Amino acid sequence: MKSLPLFDTSRLAVIKAEREALLKRLQRVRLDAHSRIRMQQKVSLLTAEQVRLELALDARR
Repeated sequence: MKSLPLFDTSRLAVIKAEREALLKRLQRVRLDAHSRIRMQQKVSLLTAEQVRLELALDARR
């Protein structure tokens, strides 16, 4: 079952905001290596999800 574009669009906005917040935090805060790696992994996962949603939305147009 495909989700409606509106839901994908709102989910995309949430992902973008969360990703931007993590990137800002990475630049501001000095983290230990383990925390930095976990946060960078989270950014990578959010980026992949963002790209997937953007491609899905573009394919529907």
